[in-house]
Formats: sequence, C-alpha cells, structure tokens
Amino acid sequence: METKLRVFLCHASQDKPVVRELYQRLLSEGWIDPWLDEEKLLPGQDWDLEIEKAVEASDAVIVCISEKSVTKEGYVQKEIRKVLDIALEKPEETIFVIPLRLDDCELPRRLRAWHYVDYFPAEGRERAFQRLLQSLNIRFAQSPPTKHDFQNERPVPTGGTRVDERISPVAERERERGASLPNDLSTVDIAWGLALILYFSLAGMNALASSNDTILSISAILAGIVLLIRKQMPATPVFKISVIAYLLSHSMNRYFFFDDNSLVLALVGVSASISALLLIVTFRASKKPVYYAPISFAMFLFVTGTIMILNQFDTYPDHILTLILGGVTSVLIWMEL
Repeated sequence: METKLRVFLCHASQDKPVVRELYQRLLSEGWIDPWLDEEKLLPGQDWDLEIEKAVEASDAVIVCISEKSVTKEGYVQKEIRKVLDIALEKPEETIFVIPLRLDDCELPRRLRAWHYVDYFPAEGRERAFQRLLQSLNIRFAQSPPTKHDFQNERPVPTGGTRVDERISPVAERERERGASLPNDLSTVDIAWGLALILYFSLAGMNALASSNDTILSISAILAGIVLLIRKQMPATPVFKISVIAYLLSHSMNRYFFFDDNSLVLALVGVSASISALLLIVTFRASKKPVYYAPISFAMFLFVTGTIMILNQFDTYPDHILTLILGGVTSVLIWMEL
C-alpha cells in the first residue's frame, strides 16, 4: 500500500474560503492527502494535540499568508512557530515549508528564507497552483512520504510497486499519457460526462424541436446527481460562456416568456447544443475542481427537472426559483472557472 503525500494547510480562520478551495483542488489530485482542520478534526478531539500531531506527520506544510493572518495574534502564529521548528529538523534542500500569499501582504520575517508563491489575483490561481504542484512533486521525489497516522488516511494501491521504486506522481502521469489512452477515466468520470451531454442534447432538442419533457426532466435530475458527486466542470472559456448563455436564456424564458418567444428559445437551444458538443469534444480533457458552481448548477437542474415532472400533472409552479438559480449559477461559473 502506498501512502499519499501529506500536506498540512496552515492558515487563519478568516482565510477559510480560499483555503477550503485550495484543499479541494489538492485533494482532487489523488496523490496528495491535504490536512484541513474542518475536514480532519472530529468532535471531541483535542484541538491543540491533533494539530500538533498533524504538523509533525506532514511531508510538507503550505503556510497561507494574508494581511489578516499577518496582523492576527493567536493560534495561527503558534502554528507557524511549530512549523518552523520542525523545518529546522529537515535535511538541507528538502522542500517542507511553502509560503503561499493570498493577497499583497508582507511576509513575516521568519518565513522570508523560503521562496513564496502568490495565489492571487483569481485569474492567476491556475498558474500558481501548477507551480505549487511542481514543488510538492519535488518533495514527493526527495523521499517517500513517511507512514504517520494522519486522521482519516486512505491509502491507495500501488499495483505491487515497492516504496523505494516509486516514481513521482507527475512522472507517472506522463508515463500513462504515452499509452493508447491519454488518461484513465473512472466510472464517475464517464457518468459525469455522459449525464451532462445527454441533458444538454435533450435541452437543445426540446427548445429547437420540442422533445419529450419526461426524458428531459429525468436527465436533468441525473446530471444534477453526478455534478454533486464530481464537483468538477470544464475550464474552457467557450464552454463557460455557452453554459452561462443557456442558464440565463432558459431561466428567463421560463419565467418571463413561458416558452412563447421563439428568439429566446433559439438561444436556449443553440447554447445547449454548443455545450453538449463541447463536452463531447473535450470528453477526455482534464476538468477543473470547483465547489460552489457545480452545487448551484445541480440545484438548478433538480428544480428544472422537478418543475417539468409537475407540469405533467397539470401543475404549473412559479419559475422564480429557476430564475434565481440560473443567475446565481452563472455568476459562480464565471468566478470559479
């Protein structure tokens, strides 16, 4: 059994939203076991003791710094001191402390010995995350992760590879790309892609040529379920724009025009068809892990499917919730992708 790279996320409570997003991205890599207090600590556990054990068990520590955490006195400063004390015990050239600036703040004096990465502004996070992965990959290659008891650890199978023969996750990923298939697709990956392709295809046909509402409602609920499970969406701008166009035109058409405006219906159908086509073209492309946009989109799909089912029984509920969710989801997709 292979142990994942243990990464402790040191941060101030005020920075929790962006650190939570970073946690989800690291977790989705598969070879990283990030430690975040709200995810790992269990009710009744000794806060100080468990965090101290987690820091000591870590293979690397990402110290998230912001104007709020730099000026805040208290627990985060204690965590940083503990991290620095452990860093002194590491061999030279070992990557252990990785400062991560969340805004344009001044790095604490004791952290200035290590090169930092800027996780801002929002449009630069993807490049910053890739640089962060490069550092963690080097840390993985420097020495195999030690077998400490991280809370909720879930080892992954190595396929018979001995610990001293392990190659870095990035190198292994590159080796897999040389096979006939560029990357491996899990059952959830396939369900995620097929469910959304089916929904967008049916939505396009429904708007342009009028199709069966029952099948469309079932596909909407199915797509919502897999979105909640996967919490990922393609990061291509064209897909983002097409989905936003679909969400806004569909929700506004149902609320304001009641399917009577042919121009809006054409926009609904075309944008949905483009989204389905882009999903087919990029089926095997990597998806960006996000959090709030897929959840909001899933809620939109659940409401849409439920309304369509109710319509079959001559019950016509108000579409105001669809309108609100369509607008909120559009904003979240624009911000998160």
